[in-house]
Amino acid sequence: MLDRRALAILFLTLFLLMLGVGIIIPNIVYHAETSRATVPQATFLFTLYSLMQFLFAPVWGHLSDRFGRKPILVAGLFGNAAGLALFGVSSRLPLLFAARGLSGLMSSAALPTAMAYVADVTDEKSRGRGMGLMGAAMGLGFIFGPGIGGYLSRFGHGVPFLVASALNLVTCTLAALLLRESLGRRPRRTAGEAGEALGAPEGPLSSDVPAPEPPIFPRPSRALASPLLPFYLVAFFVTFSMASLESIFPWFIEHRFGFGAQDMGVMFLFMGTAVFLVQGFLLGPWIGAIGEENVLVSGLLINALGFLLVIAAVGRVSLTAALVVGGVGNQIMRPTNASLISKRTKRGQGAAIGIMDSFDSAGRILGPMAAGALYGLNRRYPYLASAAIMATVGAALWATRSAWRRAADREAAAGLTSSDPPYPP
Repeated sequence: MLDRRALAILFLTLFLLMLGVGIIIPNIVYHAETSRATVPQATFLFTLYSLMQFLFAPVWGHLSDRFGRKPILVAGLFGNAAGLALFGVSSRLPLLFAARGLSGLMSSAALPTAMAYVADVTDEKSRGRGMGLMGAAMGLGFIFGPGIGGYLSRFGHGVPFLVASALNLVTCTLAALLLRESLGRRPRRTAGEAGEALGAPEGPLSSDVPAPEPPIFPRPSRALASPLLPFYLVAFFVTFSMASLESIFPWFIEHRFGFGAQDMGVMFLFMGTAVFLVQGFLLGPWIGAIGEENVLVSGLLINALGFLLVIAAVGRVSLTAALVVGGVGNQIMRPTNASLISKRTKRGQGAAIGIMDSFDSAGRILGPMAAGALYGLNRRYPYLASAAIMATVGAALWATRSAWRRAADREAAAGLTSSDPPYPP
């Protein structure tokens, strides 16, 4: 099963969404500096955005399971547009913090819901390809976004945020008009089905009594006990390590090479092009050849190499090459990880991917703090630490990948779906 029409519309939606994200990346720090923000305050703008995503991504994912993907996606896009517009017109730090908080709250509804939509309209055989196409759409946004953002910065660092807000409104309109609901009308699960979803034995509860809906705010302890925890931890460590690129990189290139926002935009243009080509044309065949687990491990190791190359860079060309290597490694991991999670989740895929995004956001909360502290000691330390983390996680996954397959085979043979989202019955 591969709903090509839905994937094409979603491809365009994610492209425009990530185009807006790419436009603002080179300008967040610089716009904050025009408001006299210190380095810790500018770093907190990244942390606040991610904190809101950490808290609310599972909530939005669960709501998309209950009420449908389309309304949650549209609401997220519209709210993110409002947050970006507020950031662009604000010149006072309290308003900048409020704007980033609003953007974090509402954008956390968009990406996990979009990934869950892909899981709805693909079967397991085509899941990796579908996730790869969505990754390519996001990569394509990054091809043009940073370059456009760097160019727009000459008109003021607030202008790119207004343009990104307008793109989110266009994306919201397209999703509202063209995208069909992927879940359809489905009856509520019975208590027996709810017990089965948690791996419970059949018993008196296997009746037609409707099962109570899970709480909107899930219990964190159930996520930590989930069989999906290794995949959630991958999401955490990947974004934790990439914080050195996102929050420290503008200062790194300015202090070491004298580069600014426009230089950063051009380098990200090359990185985005490479990411798009890999995700659009190579990721699907790569997954088919060696399997998603091995692709995930490869991405971690490639990403580690990219961090080391950043440290070794001596100029514009070598630094751009380092970004290309690191960016490709990083961006093949998210769609692959999301595909693995959706395959291990028989019900509530929106909630499961929302929890993955919550772990992702936790990395974005803690990563900038750690990167800022390490950067104060030595400019190379954030990248050395990130390379070490990626290599360690990659080695751990390589050592345990066979255990994952055995566990999945046992669950499939027993007819269990214990990897459903971590909600109590």
